[in-house]
Amino acid sequence: MEENDYKSFDGKSFDCKAFLQKYLQNRHSPEEHELFLKWFHTISPEEADLVIEQYGGMADLRSILEMQNQNDALIKNIESRLDQADIREIPQETPIFTLWPYFRRFSAAAVFILIGLGSYYLFIKQSSPTVTAPQPVIATEGAPGGNRAMLTLADGSKINLNEAVDGQIALQSNIQIYKVTDGQLVYSKPEMDKPTKNNPENYNQITTPKAGQYQINLSDGTKVWLNSLSSIRFPATFDANERKVEITGEVYFEVARYRLNSRKVPFMVVCNNQVIEVVGTHFNVNSYRDEAAVKTTLLEGSVKVYAVRNNSKKLGTPVRLHPGEQSIVNQTNSNGSSIAVEKVDTESAIAWQKGFFKFRDTDIREVMRQLSRWYDLDVVYKGPLPQDQFTGYVSKKVAISNVLNILEEGGGVKFNVKENQVEVMAAE
Repeated sequence: MEENDYKSFDGKSFDCKAFLQKYLQNRHSPEEHELFLKWFHTISPEEADLVIEQYGGMADLRSILEMQNQNDALIKNIESRLDQADIREIPQETPIFTLWPYFRRFSAAAVFILIGLGSYYLFIKQSSPTVTAPQPVIATEGAPGGNRAMLTLADGSKINLNEAVDGQIALQSNIQIYKVTDGQLVYSKPEMDKPTKNNPENYNQITTPKAGQYQINLSDGTKVWLNSLSSIRFPATFDANERKVEITGEVYFEVARYRLNSRKVPFMVVCNNQVIEVVGTHFNVNSYRDEAAVKTTLLEGSVKVYAVRNNSKKLGTPVRLHPGEQSIVNQTNSNGSSIAVEKVDTESAIAWQKGFFKFRDTDIREVMRQLSRWYDLDVVYKGPLPQDQFTGYVSKKVAISNVLNILEEGGGVKFNVKENQVEVMAAE
């Protein structure tokens, strides 16, 4: 089916593309919606696959995120309803249209759900079609994560940022530390003509648990976002030679340009088997220990990535990344001298920082690793797993029970849930 094809039934013509464009913008009428459903029942499964694929290409993550910001109250209402009831049983009085029942019959090719005026979108596609009857998931109270972190000061004292009230919470090396809102910590800027030396007495550390995240504004103006199970160790003030931080887990940076005594001060990020050097740029680092490689994804500017041994000795020639590129350092390579560089989908790398998971040809183990960190789950695998791969967006605000139900509907896997443990197996 070509993009602009008209399909006919009962002597009438129907423009699918025009309807889907209206549907995305919530400009469709109830009559047009009903007409689409009648038409959709008349086409073949192969044509339905193409319709779903066409819709997935039309739905852009950036526009969805912009709409999310504009309709925050509506989204919270919809997501609250999602957490209270099965998404296929939304009460009739709610002014929400869903195409779910009409696409369910084509789940062998794809599953997508569109709920609530274009504000929530999830699209999951299997790499290999497998017709599987949906299996019920045992209900779980697994709630999404939130803004949770622990601040460790230079003297070893700890501040639970979940419990700290807004306002100044500490003073380090004449730098005031403020909790300005839930989920954000700000270090005040130092007097530019009085840099301090980076020494152990000057370092702070912020750590997020499972199901936690946090944002920090460092004293040089650099903005940092920590994903769950992550940490950053940094000086309260930076010296005139370098700005050096150490991280674990996954961290997104927007590095500020910084000068002392009219000299540009480089920014250094140290993590598993690599060092990243930048002046001012936006990038994401995924250095979880349970991943096979450390991945650095550049969105803006330029960075150099060095392979290192024991987080100190630089090995081989560094690579320079350009926007849209990702460096890959194998964590099991003891020599650490080989760095691969690939062109990547940067939206997938930073979706977590925008409030989404974005899967792109992702196998179930990687999907579950990401979900386990955000929902504080213990994952157990039983028997051989399917080779299906998933592609789609999932809001991080949705309860885990709904996410697992959707993965099951996509086919190939099923789950048994007991408290915070999820058993994953192939569908029968």
